[in-house]
Formats: sequence, structure tokens, C-alpha cells
Amino acid sequence: MKLFNNYFLILYTLVAFTLVLSSCTTEDVKPFAPTLGAFNVPAKQIGSPPFELTPPSSNSSGGFTYSSSDSSIATISGTTLTVVGIGSCVITATQVADAGYASASTTATFDVTALAPPTFGAFNVPSKMVGSPPFTLTPPTSNSAGAFTYTSSNPSVATISGSTVTIAGVGTSTIVATQASFGTFAAGSTNAIFTVTASVPLANLANDNFVSALGSALTDNGWVAHSSSATNPILVTSPGLSFPNYFGSGIGNAASVTSIGQDVSLQFTPVTSGTVYASFLVKASASPLSIDQYFFGFGNNTTSDTAYRGKLMINQDTSNPSKFKFVFAANATNRYTTNLYDYGTTYLIVIKYKIIDATVVNSNGNIGRDETSLYVFDTSSNYLTEPSTPTLGIEDTASVDITPGRVVLRQDNANSPNVIIDGMRVDTTWNLRN
Repeated sequence: MKLFNNYFLILYTLVAFTLVLSSCTTEDVKPFAPTLGAFNVPAKQIGSPPFELTPPSSNSSGGFTYSSSDSSIATISGTTLTVVGIGSCVITATQVADAGYASASTTATFDVTALAPPTFGAFNVPSKMVGSPPFTLTPPTSNSAGAFTYTSSNPSVATISGSTVTIAGVGTSTIVATQASFGTFAAGSTNAIFTVTASVPLANLANDNFVSALGSALTDNGWVAHSSSATNPILVTSPGLSFPNYFGSGIGNAASVTSIGQDVSLQFTPVTSGTVYASFLVKASASPLSIDQYFFGFGNNTTSDTAYRGKLMINQDTSNPSKFKFVFAANATNRYTTNLYDYGTTYLIVIKYKIIDATVVNSNGNIGRDETSLYVFDTSSNYLTEPSTPTLGIEDTASVDITPGRVVLRQDNANSPNVIIDGMRVDTTWNLRN
């Protein structure tokens, strides 16, 4: 009887368990919701390259898919986001169900901003004269590394190929420098007014910007040979020299005073009272000779006369051969600048000859002695008005005064210099600005 009762109990338990199971449905067994970490999409600037999205952390191993709420701002292919436009959109990361975890999603706001504009420094295009050779534009400084292109608003005044400006006629043109976008910087532009004149202001006495044909002799262009006329003539060379705001800057070519031989004179109406100023640009090339190399002076109007005053030379510095001194003499006594100057650099020179009346006491206390002064300027100098003190001032009491009537370029037979001269101007006033 006891065995029968146990069998019945077991059968009852199995029937009851079957009835319980049959009453359950799949709705009573639900997967867990995954726990998602933070989902971030860093802001970008327009023009940024495509990048990979980083999924949020999750305790589920289900894969992620992504979508963008605005395809005009960002599009997504797989896990790669491509920036399309400026603005904000919502990026949704959806994790598929996997291994007892349900599907879930989270979102992040994605911002796309415009590129920062570049910051430009000054952009200047110096004025030129009709007939000046083509020249290269200097781009403005910029905090972007984008390449510059240039346009001219008035092709009848100037045309541009690459960065080279070719002068076409008299007038003004707006030169626009446009910088391409680069990295985090947008494209940008700045402009300058370019003026082309029919001619430069003429000096009262004489001037020469060496606009003559390249390779022609100065003696074919208004200068007169006064020694060694057949030996190594002084020729027109290129390029010309430039100096900010100087009247002869960047106009025409230049004169090459680099040989031993011909000396030439540019004559003008003799000046019998007052002051004569000769101004010009000069660039020296290094020489192995640490000697006085003579290349400029004032003279009487007669080319056969050999009295020269206000003579200018250069001399290589013995302790620093990459630099030189200017040497100045009223006639026989040479004086040297204390400053050293750089070979290959353009300097503005002014030489002043002041005529002192026979009965007048000069600044050194001598009666009737003419005075000569040298002024040397670099591009940082203020030279638009005459300085109160020259670089060097000389009175040579042992020499007879002259009546200035010409300026001379010398190729000293003993110690030839190696200089380029440009923008020669002879006037009775301090008049240097273009």
C-alpha cells in the first residue's frame, strides 16, 4: 500500500508541473535592456575629412548602426560620418539585440561650424611708371598657409600672370590677393590700390631711372664718358633696385659699376649758390679687396676737369668680410662710417654739397669753405625730411671749392667697386618721396 501511495504522489506532481508549464507564454520571459554609456560626436568645421564614429560602451555585445537626422549636414555610411554642411543634427547610435539583451539606442548632437577666416597683414603694391618692367607681387602675411592668387580690376592698367604684374597703361587698378582655404582656415582676400603714372616727378637738375634698353651703355642714354671711354663701358643692367617710398624705387633698370675702366658724367646746369643734393640707391656685392673702392662724386660741369668733391667709396671690413663701411671724402681725406653695412642689401644714399659764400663762416668756423655731407639710410630709416645730423660731414680745407655741374660714376682704375646704382636724382632741395 505504501508503494502505491508513493507512485500516486509522483504522478500527481508531474501532472501539476505540466499544468503550470502549459499556462506560461513567451511574453512572461523578457530580455534585459542593455546599459549604454555616453555617446559623443565631436564638433567639426566645414571641410573636415570623413571620420569614424566611436560607439558608446555597453554591457551587450550587439553591433551598432548609426543614422543622421539631417543629411544636408552629415551623412553616414557604416561607421563613417561625412561632413556636408554647416549646422547641427542628431546622430543616433542603435545597438541590435544580442544574447538576452534587447535592442537600444542613444543620441548625440553633432555641430558643424564654418572655417575661421585668415588674418592678413598689410598688402602693398608700390606705384610704378609706364615702361617699368614686370615685377613680382609680395603676398601679405597670413596665419593660414593657403596659396595666394591675384587679380587686377583694370587690365588696361595692369595684367597679372601668377604673381607677376605687367604694366599696361596709366591709371589705377585694385589688385586683389585671394588666399585659398587651408586646414582650419577659410578662404579670404585683401586688396591694394596700384597706381601707374606717366612719369616720375622730375628733379630740378637731373635724374635717371635707367629705363633704357637692357645692356645699352649709359653713354647712349644721356651720360658722357670722361675717361677710358672705350674700356668696359658702364651698362644698363637688370633688375632695378627698390626702396620704400623713394621716388625712383622699382622703376626701369639699373647701372652696373663693376669694372675697371670707363667713367661717366651726368651733367646739369651749374649751381653757384645754395645746396645740391644727389640721391640714389646702391647695392654692393662682396669683394676680396679690403681697400677704398671709389664710385661716385660731384664735379664741375666741364668733363675734362678732374676736381671731384663729395666722393663716395666702400671698404670691406677686415674683421667681418660679409660687411663693409662707406667711405666719404670731400677730396683727399677719407673718413669711414662707424656702422657696418651688408653686401646684397639696398641702401638709399644722399650726398649734399653746400656752397658757402666767400665772406660767410661755415659750420666749422672757416670762411668761404664749402661743405659736403653723407647720409646713409636703410629701409627702417625716416628719410622723408632731412636729418639734423648727417652720417658723415666733411670740410676739406686743403681743396679748392667746385661749382657743382655734374655727378660722376667712377670705375676706379686701381680699386674698382662692385656696385649697382639706381634712381639717380639731383636737386636743390631734399625731395626724395615718390
